[in-house]
Amino acid sequence: MLNKLLTNSTTAEKAKRYQTLVAVKNETKMNVISEKEYSFSNALFWNVMLHHHIQAFDEERDVNFDEVWDEELAPALLDEKRYKEYWGWLSQIELETSENQGEIENPRTLTLPIGSDVTLTMEFHPCSTYYFLNDFVIGEVSGNFHLKYLTYPELMRIAELKYGDVLFHLLLPLCAIREQEKEDTLNEIVQRLQQIPLFREHSEYIGKCILYGLSIPDSDILDIPEIGIICLSNHSYRNALRYEDDKEDIKELNTLLSKL
Repeated sequence: MLNKLLTNSTTAEKAKRYQTLVAVKNETKMNVISEKEYSFSNALFWNVMLHHHIQAFDEERDVNFDEVWDEELAPALLDEKRYKEYWGWLSQIELETSENQGEIENPRTLTLPIGSDVTLTMEFHPCSTYYFLNDFVIGEVSGNFHLKYLTYPELMRIAELKYGDVLFHLLLPLCAIREQEKEDTLNEIVQRLQQIPLFREHSEYIGKCILYGLSIPDSDILDIPEIGIICLSNHSYRNALRYEDDKEDIKELNTLLSKL
């Protein structure tokens, strides 16, 4: 059974939970969803993914993006009942209990290769979604979210690979965009949002709100000798200064990412 990470967890507690996640992932035959689920034509799946941008924000109206999307825009594009049913199916919400706290042992998963040496795995639980690169947890969408792992140059290198268009959208919630990259990034995000019919009409608005949530100060990305790139932003598993026990994992992933 997976142990829930509390917001005040120590590094040791995080490491213990990380080991449990990997153990369960390795020992359980994965419940892999089919490619048709993440086809750009499946508005229900991509609406789930849009909600992974949990820090997206409408700066002009001073309101969370998901409020505007769910209350003003999505009703004209999606059937709310069908979406809730789809999310229930994807997350297997019926398996949530007080004992497992919404983290189940055989979640539905999405797996895609990133080049020849790296595999992305996403696990959809009733109360959270986890991102793995190989056996390393790089992100989670939950009440105790951890995003901001990939740099924009890394994401763009991934986008050039096989499945790159899909990988761009799947991994965008985990991207950290520095101030100096914002203009180029906004154009890229808006153009790519138009690949997905659900987002096409509102791509510019969605892109601006998403970018707000992904933005970080330039100083949050550092290249540390003997480790490589780290991210100092809050809620980043790539913060080797905070998660000291993960330094070797971060170093190994830096090596893999540098080869893409």
